[in-house]
Amino acid sequence: MPEGVGDRRFGTQGLIDVRNSVGVTSFPPQGYGWLTDSPGADCKLMGAIHRMTGQSVYPNPNYIEILNPDLFKYPYAYIVEPGQMMFSDQEAARLREYLLRGGFLHLDDFWGLEQREIAFGELHKVFPDRPIQQIPLNHPIFHSFFDIDEIIQTPNEGQGCRGGQTWEQADDIDPKVYGISDDNGRLMVAITYNTDLGDAWEFMDRPCYPQKFTGYALRMGLNFMTYAITH
Repeated sequence: MPEGVGDRRFGTQGLIDVRNSVGVTSFPPQGYGWLTDSPGADCKLMGAIHRMTGQSVYPNPNYIEILNPDLFKYPYAYIVEPGQMMFSDQEAARLREYLLRGGFLHLDDFWGLEQREIAFGELHKVFPDRPIQQIPLNHPIFHSFFDIDEIIQTPNEGQGCRGGQTWEQADDIDPKVYGISDDNGRLMVAITYNTDLGDAWEFMDRPCYPQKFTGYALRMGLNFMTYAITH
């Protein structure tokens, strides 16, 4: 991600403290590309985690380049719209080191076979020797805080508010959660495909967006973060 793009887009002075974020809809202009849904989704998710767990959370999003040495300070990293991502060889090597040293990466909000091929192809640069496999519902990541017993397709804000169709690309409409594990079976990468958890976080307080999706997305986010810091 290009350094400084976030600051040029909306400026850190416009961010809202997560403790007061839920119920607030007047966020600064949301980003695009790797900044999609930010800062609204970030702030509202962390605010919800603070309420559900009582844990202290950082009040603003942390945007960081893969090659920034500070990446290793964070046990959980999130990439939105990975159907558009491109890793250089150096970035792939750094991300591989981060994950093998205990980091955790969550990829979210990409749809259909073409975007899946792009995302999986870039992950293959990171781990050419490790398979990307569908994660079964009995995996600990689905039971690290809440018990999640089904995968729900979480639509974007427009589809959620209109009702009806929840998928975006007709060539593959089923939601799946994939992952990549290390030699000890620890999940290093979690991939929420054909679903948009970020929109559910961002629009969790919009009356037209169904609670079914926001509740599920919050449970998934908290489970992923809990797994990341305990495994």
